[in-house]
Amino acid sequence: MSYLLWANVYLAVFYGFYWFFLRKETFFHLNRWYFLCSAMLSFTIPLLDLNLFSFETSPELFSVTLPEVQINGMADLPNSFSRLFYIYLIGCSTAFIWFLYRVLLIKRNLKTIHSGDAYSFLHLIKVDPHLTGQDKIIAHEHIHVKQLHSLDILIFEIIRIINWFNPIVYLLIRSVKLNHEYIADEETACMENERIDYANLLVSQAFGTQRYSLRNNFFNKPFLKKRIAMLFKNKSKKSVLLRFSLLIPIMLVAFAFQAEKVPEMNIPVSKFDVHAEKVQESNVPASKDEVTSKISTVLHRDTTAVFTAVEVPPVPAGGMQGFYQYVGDNFVYTEEALAAKVTGRIIAQFIVEKDGSLSNIKILRDLGYGTGEAAVKMLENCPKWKPAIQNGKNVRVQFTLPIQLNQRAEEESKDADPLESTPTESTPNTNTGNNPA
Repeated sequence: MSYLLWANVYLAVFYGFYWFFLRKETFFHLNRWYFLCSAMLSFTIPLLDLNLFSFETSPELFSVTLPEVQINGMADLPNSFSRLFYIYLIGCSTAFIWFLYRVLLIKRNLKTIHSGDAYSFLHLIKVDPHLTGQDKIIAHEHIHVKQLHSLDILIFEIIRIINWFNPIVYLLIRSVKLNHEYIADEETACMENERIDYANLLVSQAFGTQRYSLRNNFFNKPFLKKRIAMLFKNKSKKSVLLRFSLLIPIMLVAFAFQAEKVPEMNIPVSKFDVHAEKVQESNVPASKDEVTSKISTVLHRDTTAVFTAVEVPPVPAGGMQGFYQYVGDNFVYTEEALAAKVTGRIIAQFIVEKDGSLSNIKILRDLGYGTGEAAVKMLENCPKWKPAIQNGKNVRVQFTLPIQLNQRAEEESKDADPLESTPTESTPNTNTGNNPA
């Protein structure tokens, strides 16, 4: 999703440059290649490693938000990403079906010539023989066929299927089609004395055409005014091409932002049940002050930029599922929390250091009753991780861990008949040690 986001950002940047600096110029062939190259670059640049544009100091600190773990209940991993992904797939499917429908519509229309037809698609030209100025219309459409303008449209239609949610893509396709008409108009009415007759032909024969057609329509009413205006426009000076130099600082800024916002690490975590022991251990800190005094002893490091991905992510002992198992087995409710029937989410934060140890353990959201201190104690005793690697060196990674406490779920499970409760394959039982079954 991050890749798709940046591809659309670059599409918007390139199209914005065209709109402000190239749209009113007569470099029609150059604009055509600009559209094609900018589309290709928009989907290529996000794949590149642009870390050379980031100016953070060493050592780098990377940051990751882990899926939520629930204590005494089924792990309810965040599904917002999944929902967005399914919505995106539905949109792509709808756009693809709409595309196929238009292709089939063209295929059906190609079998016969209808009154007023004047269009081309790929290598085919369909012109009503009863139209006035038939020779000019055929010459116009022949240019579309010769220069393969239909392929351009098909390429951008594919881009629209992938990026159906981006309004810039719809404006881009419209501009591509209009530029095709500029090219064909210019070459058809190349002589000065032919432009007036050609413009009269456009006006006299213009009528409504299908707005979302894949064809190159000679009579395209939405484009009529702009085509005639561009037909009589003086040729742009070559000095205008210096505007392309403005792309350099614009793209450098975009590169810098992409380098700072690289995709998140992909840390797969399976769904499973986790349970916690209900008795407070004697060595759990009694107050937040004691916890603060402990975590304040961590090493002070220079402030660095925070990123979201590394080449080799850190791995806890037993993998991520093993870490979640550890959290469920070693988080200890305090007596106060049990009495208050605390339910809610704790958000803990910690750093996996270059040697794999956990440091800078903090509680960003606390439910009180000693639950925050219990989370700190649990993370302090966590076995060392295998450290992350970036550019051949061990680096620090900051993690944010949401922990959902569900005492009610545990109480309900106790009230239920144990003979009626059987584990399933999708949610394996992870009870270990002294935890209640």
